[in-house]
Amino acid sequence: MKPVFQTRFGGYESPVEEQGNCWQACVASILEIPLEEAFDNRQYTDKNWFDRFNEWLEKYGLACIAFDHSKDKPLTCSEIKGYAIMKCKSETLYQGERHVVIIKDQNVVHDPNPHATRQGDCQGFYLFVPLDPARQIRLPNKE
Repeated sequence: MKPVFQTRFGGYESPVEEQGNCWQACVASILEIPLEEAFDNRQYTDKNWFDRFNEWLEKYGLACIAFDHSKDKPLTCSEIKGYAIMKCKSETLYQGERHVVIIKDQNVVHDPNPHATRQGDCQGFYLFVPLDPARQIRLPNKE
């Protein structure tokens, strides 16, 4: 993971080009690519952005799975291993707006908002998984 910071900070009431790009910065950070190469979900106003994101991720050999947190289906950070994106409410500029940060195992390791002071409560996770686990790096044979 290589930290990348968001460059736009507007809320959801702002024009699309001014809305916050925290998702794009988190994706860039996890994939260690430049911000402008990462998937920008702001351009999609429909609910199918996540399907489009998964189509985009295929070139990296990955898929993303979303897990929502609610009173009926509570999740904790301890259930997440490795890097993931955590949904939360912004506690910084636009309080109460949707925001995402990167966690590793049980800790927030990167908030893409350079002005962040703290994150709101967890509302869910996005986990990256390999499309073909057999093609992942294998452990050396122990002979």
